[in-house]
Amino acid sequence: MKKRAKRGDIGEHKFCPVCGRKLELNDTYCTKCGYSFASRGKKPKKLKWKNIIIFIILLIAAYFGVRYVSGQSVIPNSWQDVISTFLPKKI
Repeated sequence: MKKRAKRGDIGEHKFCPVCGRKLELNDTYCTKCGYSFASRGKKPKKLKWKNIIIFIILLIAAYFGVRYVSGQSVIPNSWQDVISTFLPKKI
């Protein structure tokens, strides 16, 4: 029983869209370049806003933790204090 030809297929063969190699209709990947027909049509995963917000909150918590451990006031008084948190202290 022959498989029904899909759009872009010519006769009993199909061609790789990357390298142009002639393949059988039932091939799931190209034997020359490795292009996968199985992943064709799948959408890439999107970043979830929830994960981004959690990451930002963790970064802020880490910043306040560094200030606390280094003996500085947790809430900075100026932007210079913010920058000095990450710069090495002069001896």
